[in-house]
Amino acid sequence: MDGEAVGQYFNAEADTYTHEHSSNEIENSPIVDGFIEPTCERGDRMLEIGCGDGLLLEYALESTDITDAYGIDISTEMLPNAGDDVQAEYRRASATDLPLPFEPESFDFVMMSDVLHHLVGESRSASKRKAQAALIEAVNLLRPGGYLILKDIYYQSPVGPETLTSQLIFYGLKHLPQIASVVDEEVLPGLLVSFYTSDELVELLQQSGTRIVEKELEITPVSSLPRRLLIGKSGCIRLYAQKKERGRIRSGF
Repeated sequence: MDGEAVGQYFNAEADTYTHEHSSNEIENSPIVDGFIEPTCERGDRMLEIGCGDGLLLEYALESTDITDAYGIDISTEMLPNAGDDVQAEYRRASATDLPLPFEPESFDFVMMSDVLHHLVGESRSASKRKAQAALIEAVNLLRPGGYLILKDIYYQSPVGPETLTSQLIFYGLKHLPQIASVVDEEVLPGLLVSFYTSDELVELLQQSGTRIVEKELEITPVSSLPRRLLIGKSGCIRLYAQKKERGRIRSGF
């Protein structure tokens, strides 16, 4: 599934994903309140890749010392309207259409929340290469010492290789959707995704030129015995990584 297809999907489903409430109604955010707020300084700049409706970005601007923020998303329908009461600047752009339209080393924070699993290629390994390239570009946009924040869904298979569950979801959606829906009740027809294990996500970040400074896992309870046998551990992972060295990193892809 190419970026254009993903954009068309989210344009059509924007009402499902867009929040009706405003950022001042958010009670808390582990990413913003737990990491960005105590880490940032007045004048810091932030970019969110795959910002959707911009709610998290607006909350960060209201709750921290971040003073300049940008959000990009592949779906024009998901982005806030120009007439909305927003503080950040929003642009239509794809995480895989590289390089992104910003100057290298121009941000103190780059955030990708529930984006990586949508960067899909013809195979799971091709998807992983796309994810790696997107992370390397995100790091290139960071100033030395800046932070890349990644939030995503992860799976750990209880049998066979740890990647088995995510492989079943990927190839199931590609060839036999009913199998994928047994493994993950929330997979959506028409939307191919590529999930990873927590170790794979850590490795992707480390190979992008960062060091992990903090890792948070939230395990999702699995509802039935058959799904427990197929899934094992799954949930939300938040990774906070700091850029290690100056200079542009080449993806090699």
